[in-house]
Amino acid sequence: MKKADEMEMTINFKSMRLSWVFVIISLFVWLVADFLISGELPFIPFAIFVIQNIIFFGSKLYMTHKMVGNNNEE
Repeated sequence: MKKADEMEMTINFKSMRLSWVFVIISLFVWLVADFLISGELPFIPFAIFVIQNIIFFGSKLYMTHKMVGNNNEE
């Protein structure tokens, strides 16, 4: 098993980001369409939408904090 180089990591990151955008848009359209048709917010797609965003932004904050560290050099 070889370690990914910088170019491969960039390609993987952009692919994951595009995949995330597709899922978010799909779930949002599903939520809006189902809400307009039935008048109720569907729980499972809404839960997936919310949990996915919590995981994404939480991990982004954690990784950013881990990369930056506690550099207080101002």
